[in-house]
Amino acid sequence: MLGQLKSAVVIPVCLALALLLTLCLPVGAQRTPALKDPAGTNSDALAFLNEVFELYAHATSYDLESVEEQTLTGEFSRLWTKSLTIAIVEPGKGFRFEAHGHSGSAVQISNGKTEWIYYPPFQQYIEHAAATTGPTPIHPPATPGLYSLNTAQRTPKVLSDLRKLVGTAAYGPEETIEVNGKSIACKIIRTEGELPQSSAHIITGFTFWVDQKTHLIRKMTELRKGPLNPTEPDMNYVMERHTLFTIADLDAVPQADETFTFTPPMTASLVEKIEDPMSAAIGQLVGKQAPEIRLKATDGKDVFLKSFQGKPVLLDFWATWCLPCVESLPALEKLYRETAKRGLIFLSLDQDEQPRTAEEFWSGHNEPWPNFHATVDTLDHFPKHGIPYFVLVDASGQIVFSAAGFDETALRAAFAKLGPAFTATP
Repeated sequence: MLGQLKSAVVIPVCLALALLLTLCLPVGAQRTPALKDPAGTNSDALAFLNEVFELYAHATSYDLESVEEQTLTGEFSRLWTKSLTIAIVEPGKGFRFEAHGHSGSAVQISNGKTEWIYYPPFQQYIEHAAATTGPTPIHPPATPGLYSLNTAQRTPKVLSDLRKLVGTAAYGPEETIEVNGKSIACKIIRTEGELPQSSAHIITGFTFWVDQKTHLIRKMTELRKGPLNPTEPDMNYVMERHTLFTIADLDAVPQADETFTFTPPMTASLVEKIEDPMSAAIGQLVGKQAPEIRLKATDGKDVFLKSFQGKPVLLDFWATWCLPCVESLPALEKLYRETAKRGLIFLSLDQDEQPRTAEEFWSGHNEPWPNFHATVDTLDHFPKHGIPYFVLVDASGQIVFSAAGFDETALRAAFAKLGPAFTATP
């Protein structure tokens, strides 16, 4: 599957010979260190697993491609996501990183001379001279799909760092799994541990399927339980993550030149910085009068936005399936309690498919401001946007703030512009 993705993204072009990435990617074939093969029931599973992690810690040439599915379940929510990751590094030739998921797809390629970063959702790409220090890191506030490239860049380190989450380990019955039509005999290791550097008691457990021949991880599952959301210390969640490595190779396997070359689609634009075109439309609302929208209350009554004129209003677009939206609620409630006494009206508008879903969630969380279901007619008055999305309307009915994503600092700055009452320290 991932191999097909690679061929779909790459369009071969003629390029000059690649420069050696001498500083960031050491030259030379890498040999997989020999491990002690565990035998019998008295073997030390933890010691063996740490040696497996050590292989990834010293990896300099690799091809690691995986499919991951994750489910996060809480009392009032359930979120399922799937992602595909490609991480290929060959010293002296270049690197290739891909991240594909619900936030979008992103590609980062270098042939040692030129580096390309391509973000298909925006049809934009960057092209510049490759740095000798390695792949360009993606900095916030980049869109999550683009930011995922950082994880792809760190794939071996992410795997080696799993040792920090392992407290105890034990062998399970050996098992043969099918990967890309091939049977792979695996040793099973089950672990238990606790999330480090966390004040909350979060239990985490792994099951690893380790290839008996290469001693590399071909499959793993992770289970975490506890208050996984720092902003909701009293809410317990269960996270299940299943990862299958469709390709796992830490030796210097020669890659085709096309792996490290990129030709942009004709529909893509060369830019200095990848930016969301949607953000420009969202920002253009500032300075305009708020639209005359009608909101439907849970009791069936109509509520008109213009009925609040004379007081500032904050519109919060959200959905129960949007994890960042749910995570922002405690901070948003704090802002509400600071500003409501000064006259600011909070109105949340859910974008759930079924209004009842948000109604049950809202009543379960006992938020102190009302929520309305955002109809198609309501959404048509605003630009296409990601969520959470906030629109601040001043007392005269003029929009003074419009932005996607929860940024408490930006919101506070926007509140301060509403007048002296909102500049005082809470």
